[in-house]
Amino acid sequence: MDDTTRLLETVGQMAGGIAHDFNDLLAAILGHVEMLSGDLAPGDPRAADVNGIRHAAERATTLTQQLLAISRQQVLQPTVLNLSDVVDRARRLVQRVIGDQIELITCTPRDLRPVKADADQVEQILLNLALNARDAMPRGGRLTLQTRNVDIEDAAAQRQGNPPGAYVQLTVADTGIGIDPAIRKHLFEPFFTTKEPGRGTGLGLATVYGIVKQSGGHIAVESERGRGSRFDVYLPVTLEAPAVAEPPERRSRAERASETVLLVEDDVAVRSLIGDVLRRRGYRLLVAEDGVQALKLADEHASPIHLLITDVAGSAGPDASVADAVRARRPETRVLYLHKPFTPDALARKVRAALASHIW
Repeated sequence: MDDTTRLLETVGQMAGGIAHDFNDLLAAILGHVEMLSGDLAPGDPRAADVNGIRHAAERATTLTQQLLAISRQQVLQPTVLNLSDVVDRARRLVQRVIGDQIELITCTPRDLRPVKADADQVEQILLNLALNARDAMPRGGRLTLQTRNVDIEDAAAQRQGNPPGAYVQLTVADTGIGIDPAIRKHLFEPFFTTKEPGRGTGLGLATVYGIVKQSGGHIAVESERGRGSRFDVYLPVTLEAPAVAEPPERRSRAERASETVLLVEDDVAVRSLIGDVLRRRGYRLLVAEDGVQALKLADEHASPIHLLITDVAGSAGPDASVADAVRARRPETRVLYLHKPFTPDALARKVRAALASHIW
């Protein structure tokens, strides 16, 4: 285990639990802000205050997501994807981030082998590395985003400390000032930054490292003072076929839901928020504080339970998750793992999508 990995695991043990607790609080804050905002009439002077609360909570959410990323405790949603497609979709956003004085070049071949990763997190990798490159080119320069297929042989893998195999390489290269060798060994350490106080959290590259490692990949850096820097992200090729998207369920906005949802949530504020959001949309709710209550409700409820909403960390016993235990009793029940924080509209969409899915 290298020093960076060891440090990330140490920080992760502290930061992960803190971030999960803050996500519960932020879920309640953001959810109630959205509901309050929806109740305000156009032109209401209180809207500015509500937007201020929302902006502060969103900034706090970004920080908690970074903490979860560096500790590799994010809830990823990996799918089979083509990294060239991800780069092409992110190009416009990357250009906005780096500004007009930096030339953006992309090289994204179509014959790329598939990888299994969270597309949103790959975009986060691109944005964080692009921000790092922008800061290294204060007078302008060139940023290159490139993807290609690579095969790492045994000898090369041993030198890099990574397993051999087939990978897709995502390269982010700049023509900036380069990185001093003394700094390079600290690049991925949480909270390490060379910026002035107040200008950076030191979490950007640590976040990249955490996402890459949690995705089963690795990252390498080449840099020379005055000659720019190059970050190479390697994600393993997958043999899985891309999932076939189910057609979206058509439902009128005026049509109210009628399904029964079993909610398992230990945080009272989040539990109350989810209950308010779903009841307003017509769902019938069974509410449990923990796995034990959830199983009791599942056993006693006479009618179908269409959906279970639970935190990934929920447990009904030492060896069974809430989802596994409920599904053992009710195989027809779909499951939605709650990823916090969320907005009421996003929650409603996820619930609808889960109920419309044909995958149990």
